[in-house]
Amino acid sequence: MDTPGVDMAEENTGKVKIDTEVLASIAGVAAMGVPGVHRIKTGLVAGITHLFRKRPDAGIHVVVGEGEVSFTLSIVVDYGVNIPEVTFQVQKKIREEVEKMSGLKVSRVDVLVRGVNLSEKRSRKND
Repeated sequence: MDTPGVDMAEENTGKVKIDTEVLASIAGVAAMGVPGVHRIKTGLVAGITHLFRKRPDAGIHVVVGEGEVSFTLSIVVDYGVNIPEVTFQVQKKIREEVEKMSGLKVSRVDVLVRGVNLSEKRSRKND
């Protein structure tokens, strides 16, 4: 069975392929490194998978084109952050990390804000 991914090179030494899960993992780690991102929101199936495997790529959709890749992810932000700035930084960080690590051009990063984490606001209110 052929693994989904991106064929990188076919040299005399052999074939190199980057799996789409690897690209999603890079994007997930990059997104979680942005201050103000509380978590990546997953659907039901990805959420159940994440409970058992703790994958950083859960909830990230990857589409591979000819020499390029695009991402769609949903995030939950921390209360009080500047949402446009946080989403811009997520897009920028994913683009930088994926291009640096894979050599692929990132054509687009779609970020959907699906929630706001209120736990920190509640704890400050209780003080």
